[in-house]
Amino acid sequence: MKKIGNWKKPLIIVLIVVIALGVLLLKAPLYAQVRSYAVMWAYTKYENSKSLMDKQQVSVQIPGGSSTEEKDWYPFVMVFNDNEGFSQYTGRDLSLSILYNFGAFSWNYGSSTLYKDDSPYYASFYGGYLIKDNSGQSKYGFSADGKLNISEIMAVTEYDYKKLVLDSLGCPAEQQKMDVLSSEVKSGVPYAGYEGWEQIDAIILVNSPAHKYEGSRRAYIQYGNPLKKTSLEDFPLIASRTRIYARYFKEFDSTVFLYILTPFADTLEQCDQQILSKTVIAKSE
Repeated sequence: MKKIGNWKKPLIIVLIVVIALGVLLLKAPLYAQVRSYAVMWAYTKYENSKSLMDKQQVSVQIPGGSSTEEKDWYPFVMVFNDNEGFSQYTGRDLSLSILYNFGAFSWNYGSSTLYKDDSPYYASFYGGYLIKDNSGQSKYGFSADGKLNISEIMAVTEYDYKKLVLDSLGCPAEQQKMDVLSSEVKSGVPYAGYEGWEQIDAIILVNSPAHKYEGSRRAYIQYGNPLKKTSLEDFPLIASRTRIYARYFKEFDSTVFLYILTPFADTLEQCDQQILSKTVIAKSE
């Protein structure tokens, strides 16, 4: 009995140390990053199984941040489906699958550089949209004669950013804004292995996602908590750039959009050349 008693005390000390380390880990920046990766990887697998990509047998492989040497973007592209919400927003029967990525996590803060106004990935996203008109009467984003419909193109961008990003971060609806200040369209652009893309470059006035932490939100699981001591007002208006490539794929009966949203010209061009242009679109098995 004496021998057993001798190692009980060290065991208790070890347990106390383990518990203390566990508590510290939960508070450490690394925890938020690991939690985000684990949850979003599993959630993306689930959403992908219900996506237009799965239903229409199309593979859209957009590289993530792990494809570059820099710690620039989140390591993998995530998937989210919102058929009902987008249908209600547009008043049409549509299916929508969203592929998206945002700035990588900062080691110092345990949150995405999406929030950091001194980062080149501040308020920046890239990814893609797949949209199918379930009525079979039209091709989303294009008129009956095949011409680009800019209002429909911007509607999906506006819906995604306002309803799915800003709403989830707590930005009041009356404060949300997305105004197109200028736009330019190029037709017949070769991109991602296909001819005939429409390229839209626009400058828009939009809310930044930066805001002060005021309580837990589900969106913080993927982005991490916002900076608690920010000198900025909550969700300030910023001039941002967006580049959208749009093409209707008859073989998949869907319109595919590839997009970048960022305030910075250098970030836009770098993302386009190093990541988005390397997207692979093909029929899946």
